[in-house]
Parts: sequence; C-alpha cells; structure tokens
Amino acid sequence: MSEAELHILKSRLQGGILNKARRGELEMPLPIGLVYTPDARVVLDPDRQIQDTVRLLFDTFRETGSACAVVRRLRGEKILFPRRIRRGIGKGDVLWSEIDHSRVLQILHNPRYAGAFAYGRTRTAYNASSSPCSCACRDPTGRC
Repeated sequence: MSEAELHILKSRLQGGILNKARRGELEMPLPIGLVYTPDARVVLDPDRQIQDTVRLLFDTFRETGSACAVVRRLRGEKILFPRRIRRGIGKGDVLWSEIDHSRVLQILHNPRYAGAFAYGRTRTAYNASSSPCSCACRDPTGRC
C-alpha cells in the first residue's frame, strides 16, 4: 500500500471512532465498579465486594473531604482496593492491593462514576524517538 492509502485508511478509522464517541456508543474500558451488560448498558459490577469498596471510598471522601484522608483511613483499616487487569495474561481478573493517593484522585476525577460519557480526556504525543510524552506540556520534542 502506498503511504497515501495508509493515511486515508487511518483517517477513516479514526473518523468512525469519533462518530461513535459523539453518539455515545463507543465502548471504552470502564473504571472498577462498573461493567457493560450484554446489551451495552453500563451497570454496577455484580461483585458485591467491589461495589462496597468503591462506595466506601466515596463515602469516606464525602466525610473527610480529602483524598489523603481517604488513603489514611483505608490503609489504617487495612482495606484492600480492587484493580482490574486490562490486558495480557489474566485480562479481566481483579487484583486487590493497598490504594495510594494518585489512584484515589484518579477515581474521584473520573466522570464515569457520575454517569457521564467522556472521550478524549487524555492525549499522548510522541517525540522523535517514538516514545510517548503524556505530560501537560505537550512538548513534541520530548523535553518534559
């Protein structure tokens, strides 16, 4: 294939993804505690332990108002938090481990828990050596 054909093919595929995203039909990986049903609806995870742990995180944040306080309380009570393996061996399995501050912030800032569909929240730019640069500066030279 010529380079022009590859470019056109890639553009058409990307356009199809964007159209699905605009309609809200694009299935994207869901955060822990949410799953897709066979008819493509988003519902709470059927695993009661996962539901209870996610609820505990949000309830604790509501009480304390601080992500650090959530981490302190969950670690103090020795409560493990679930994480789903997204790819590779064991894809879909749930791992339980201690939660850290960045993970709590990631969960609290995720619009999917509020029922919103979000696409294109993060961008990855590639520098000259083809290594990803996903920092806020978006410096194409890779000097982050």
